[in-house]
Amino acid sequence: MTSLTFLSLLLLTTVVSTISAQGGLSDCCHEIKNTTVHRDRLMGYIEVRPPICGLHAVIFRTVLGKRICADPKRLWTLTSKAYLDGKNYYRRQAKP
Repeated sequence: MTSLTFLSLLLLTTVVSTISAQGGLSDCCHEIKNTTVHRDRLMGYIEVRPPICGLHAVIFRTVLGKRICADPKRLWTLTSKAYLDGKNYYRRQAKP
């Protein structure tokens, strides 16, 4: 009985720490829209997947603090991620 309680507690701790590392459940998308913005207005992104979030999506953050839930397979999503990755890569390389 004690080992079952311990295993349950261990599982719960693992799930909670994984959710916290992903930014919490507030970073999950409930639906994906076809919204697009100019890439200069994007600050970054995270990719969320099941089982932490029910929907596989890419969440972009804009300079105004808005969230855009995008389909990870869409061309706009892929090119925007590549743009941000290149932009961040350039910034890292520019520092002494």
